[in-house]
Amino acid sequence: MTASGFVMEELARFWSELLGTEEPRPGAEFTALGGDGETATRLAGLIDEELGLTVSPARLLGAGTLAGMAEVVDAAMKAPPAASPGREPASDRDSARLAAPAPAPAPDAPRALPRGADARPALSFAQQRLWFMQQIDPETTLYNVPTVLRLRGALDPAALGRALDAVVARHEVLRTTYAAPAGVPYQVIAAPSPVPLPRTDVSAADDPEAEARRIAGEEARRVFDLATAPPLAARLVRVAEDDHRLVVTFHHVAVDGGSVGVFYRELGLLYGTPEGLPEAPLQYADLAEWQRARLTGATLDGLIGHWRTILGEDPRALELPTDRPRPRPKSFRGAVATRRLPAGLVRAVRAFGKEARATANMTYLAALYALLSGWSGEKDVTVGMPAAGRTRPELQDLVGCLINMVPVRAGLAGDPGFGALTGRVRAAVLDAADHQELPFDKLVEALVTRRGRDFTPVFRVMFSHLGERRPPVFAGLGPCELDVTGPQDTAKYDLSLYVEERGADAVELLLEYDTDLYGPDTPDALLAAYERTLAEAVASPDTPVGDLPAVVSFTATHREEARP
Repeated sequence: MTASGFVMEELARFWSELLGTEEPRPGAEFTALGGDGETATRLAGLIDEELGLTVSPARLLGAGTLAGMAEVVDAAMKAPPAASPGREPASDRDSARLAAPAPAPAPDAPRALPRGADARPALSFAQQRLWFMQQIDPETTLYNVPTVLRLRGALDPAALGRALDAVVARHEVLRTTYAAPAGVPYQVIAAPSPVPLPRTDVSAADDPEAEARRIAGEEARRVFDLATAPPLAARLVRVAEDDHRLVVTFHHVAVDGGSVGVFYRELGLLYGTPEGLPEAPLQYADLAEWQRARLTGATLDGLIGHWRTILGEDPRALELPTDRPRPRPKSFRGAVATRRLPAGLVRAVRAFGKEARATANMTYLAALYALLSGWSGEKDVTVGMPAAGRTRPELQDLVGCLINMVPVRAGLAGDPGFGALTGRVRAAVLDAADHQELPFDKLVEALVTRRGRDFTPVFRVMFSHLGERRPPVFAGLGPCELDVTGPQDTAKYDLSLYVEERGADAVELLLEYDTDLYGPDTPDALLAAYERTLAEAVASPDTPVGDLPAVVSFTATHREEARP
C-alpha cells in the first residue's frame, strides 16, 4: 500500500470516529459532515498520537475534503523527520502503532507541574489583560459570560449541586482569585468546597418565563471582585415542576466559549453519576506557566516578526463612517441588532464554499470585507477574529481563557470578484490561525505606538462564526437548551458581527454595536445590506465586489448620511 493510500485509509477512520459517520469518500467535505475548528484540532491530535505527525488544524480545515487532508498529511510524512522522543520510524507506524505505548509528549508541550501550598502561579497573558481592565473599572460587566441552561423533566436539585461541586473541584481556575499586594497579580487557588446554588421559584408568577428572563438578566450584570470571589456564580430557577433554568455567570478571566462547552458537558456527565471523572491531567495555571516560559527569545521574536510583515509598523484600524462623533474615553455601551438568513441563502453559501474550497466561516467573512470596503472606501481591510487557542490535543478539555484575538488582513486591490476575494480571505484566515499563538496584547505592545482609551488598536470590527451548539445530556432529563450570550448592553468594538448556526439551514446574524457611535437604524440597515451582499456575491462570484448592487446602494446612502 502506498503512503497516500495508507494515509487516506487512516484519515477516513479518524473522520468516522470524530464525526460519527460511515467512512467517507475522498471527495467528502469535512464541514458538510459536521466538522469545525474544534473537531479539526481533535483530528490533528489523532494524527499526532497515531501517526506521529504534527499538522496544523488550520491547514486540515482549509484542505476541506478527505483527499485534500490526505495531501497535507502526505506532505508532513515526506518531510525530514524532526527529532522527537518516543516516535517510531514512519515506515513502521502502520504495523506497530496499536502495540506501542502512547508517545511521550513533545518537550515543548504544556504539562502538569508540581505546586506547593505557598505557590504563586503567574497569570496567563489573557488573564493579565482582563485583570488589568477590571482594575481600571471595577464595576464593569463587560467581561461577564452569562449562560442559561434549560432543564426539562424531573430534576434532582441536590444531584445537580453535587455535579456543580465536582466540576469546580476538577478545574482550579473556577475557584481561583487574584492577589496583587505589590502590584503584580498572581493566582490564589482555593481548595475545593461546596459551590453556592441558591434556588428561586417563579412558578407562581403571572408570567414565569418573563420572570426567569429577568432574573437571568440580573445575574448577567453581576459585578465580580476578582480579589475575593471566585469567577463563577450560579442560581437555579424553578419555572414549573418539570422546567428549570440553571443560570451560571462566569468572568472571562476563567473561561472562554470552548470552556463553557467543557463545563456543561462535564456537568451533564456528573449529574447523578457517583463514579465521577478522572482527575484533570492539566490545569490552567500549568498552561499559564508554560505559555510564559515558551513565549520568549526566538519564539517570541519570530511571531512578532511575522505579524510585523503582515500588518506593518503601527497598523491603522479601519475608519468607518459613524452616526456620531467618537467619544473620549470609550464607554463600551452597546446594543444588539439581529437578522435571520433565509434557508435558501444558507444552502447557497454552503454550495459556493464547496466549489471555492472555502469554509462557511471564510465565505461569510469575505462578504463582510466586501461591504466594509465599499462603506469605508478602503481597499485594505483588517478585521479581528477570535482564535480558539486549543491547538494541542491536551488543551481540548481544559477550562480557562485560551481564546486570543487575531487580526485578519485582506486586500481588495484590483477589484476582485467574490470568488477571488474569498481566496484571499481563505489565505489570510489560515495564516492567522497558524500564527495565533502571539497574545494580542504582545502584538499591540510590539507594533502599535499610539494607544488610548477612546479606541481599540489594529481593528475596530470583529467577526465570529459560531457553529451549532451541541447541548449537554443529563441522565433522566429531556433535551436541554443552552443559551450563551454576552451582556446585551455592552460593546467591546465599534461593530461585532456574529454569524451563528442554529440548525441545518438556520443562521442567525447578531450585530453588536457601539451606541455612542451608531443609532439603531444603521446596524439594521447594515445587516440587511450584508444579507443582500452575500446573496449577490455567491450568485455572481465573478462580479467585482465593489460593483455588487447591495454594496453600491448601502455605500451611497450611509457614507453620505454619516458625520465627518
